[in-house]
Amino acid sequence: MEAPTYQLRCGGVLVILPPLHDRIMTRTPTVHGSHYATASERTVSHKARTLDACVKWVAALGATALGLSMAAAAPVVSTQTPACTPGLHTGYVSGRPYLVYVPEGAQRPAPTIVSFHGRLQKAASQIDVLQATADRHGAILVAPQARSGKWDFRGSDTRFTGDILDNLTCDDPTRTYASGMSMGSAMTFVQACAQPRRFAAFGGVGFEVFLPKCADPDPAPIVAFHGTADQIVPYAGGLTASTAAAPPAEATMRDWARHDGCRRYVRTVDQPGVTLRSWDECRSGAQVQFYSLRDGKHAWPSYAGELMWQFFSQYRLR
Repeated sequence: MEAPTYQLRCGGVLVILPPLHDRIMTRTPTVHGSHYATASERTVSHKARTLDACVKWVAALGATALGLSMAAAAPVVSTQTPACTPGLHTGYVSGRPYLVYVPEGAQRPAPTIVSFHGRLQKAASQIDVLQATADRHGAILVAPQARSGKWDFRGSDTRFTGDILDNLTCDDPTRTYASGMSMGSAMTFVQACAQPRRFAAFGGVGFEVFLPKCADPDPAPIVAFHGTADQIVPYAGGLTASTAAAPPAEATMRDWARHDGCRRYVRTVDQPGVTLRSWDECRSGAQVQFYSLRDGKHAWPSYAGELMWQFFSQYRLR
């Protein structure tokens, strides 16, 4: 005959106790010494221990549920402006995050570089490539984070960037510059087409664009870098690694020079393997510079940050 099982309802859950066999005798202490416990005594003891465990389990479950409900009820940060103290901080605009890096010794209001990351990358990647430049020149870095790692060129991310700038407290709005890598470079060029303009100058690596809407805004000072062996965003134009269409790099920079009304073109070899195409004598004092990197890949050149800063620091937003 099978040994009986016992059932206990615990917090609405039916708990089935394992069978107790009459043949198994357990020595149990008593007030008067010891004796062999009967099956019924062991059953009561087993149920008591299980009931005690049940009470503890229900209490723990209730505490967990309370903790989860409190976490769920915690307010989501909507807008939070980082402090101007030195270091790396996280800010929020309408729940979306961005990074702010403030170097030691930055003088308020400080020049500011907003840098857009590449496709499927993180904001921190732009802090990494520009931090040395920021430290050297006392410039604040701002790195927005794209939703799902992709920038929206239709306007929502331009508004997001504008909201970030509206909430900063230690920047100089007349010395704010845009930069970016890959898709973030294209996003930078889109900022040059935006109205009203929030940036005094623009710099990109690995992706140049000139859109129809770019024809209307005022002249834009722009510097760009692109490797001739780039297989992610081809230097000569064509499909990118993400199957987007990219225009030829040199032709795009000539479009910007025409837009800016530049009257002089100079081609120089800046350093071995690096050709600088420069258009100047442009309207409103703008310049267009394009660094062609022979055999260069789809990567941020180690010297790009410093050359960008030299270019940026000539301009203020009027």
